[in-house]
Amino acid sequence: MMSHCLQTALLLLWGISVLSVSLSSQAGLTVEAEPGGDVTLWCEHSLTPPDYLFWFKHTNSSAPVYNACKYYTSFSSSKPCNFIEESERSVMRVNSTFSSLTITAVTLSDSGLYYCSTLKGRQMIFSNTMDLQLKERSQTSSKNPNNSEACSPPEVFYILILVFGAVICLYQ
Repeated sequence: MMSHCLQTALLLLWGISVLSVSLSSQAGLTVEAEPGGDVTLWCEHSLTPPDYLFWFKHTNSSAPVYNACKYYTSFSSSKPCNFIEESERSVMRVNSTFSSLTITAVTLSDSGLYYCSTLKGRQMIFSNTMDLQLKERSQTSSKNPNNSEACSPPEVFYILILVFGAVICLYQ
């Protein structure tokens, strides 16, 4: 017979795994880039060749805009779609499970919400979103560098679960 403490610990671990999968599959990602730098955005999908894969950019002031498109086949390398003009600063790569969009020499006009989609018959399937934001170039003073690192929200969540789990086990 399992102890109550072990049952509680297993229940907490199961809860963590369910919650982390739910959060990761629902939440968008914020990506920061410095002006003039390069940034690569990633998208997970399941292509069934032959298939089209699109990258969109969406801002508050515009409707979604096609950013890039590739036609993917299993017997040859992916080809650009002839109905979308590709930007010279955007490079798209595709395989059967992942796609990347690299934007070179990032400018303020590149900021926005990015997502990819595949065309399955007459249905478009969209990925999670990536919010590309530009940040100021870091100008850290050598006398007083700001090297403080904060825990990301998932790390804090896991630490709190472990602490509360230990407290529950100790007081039973």
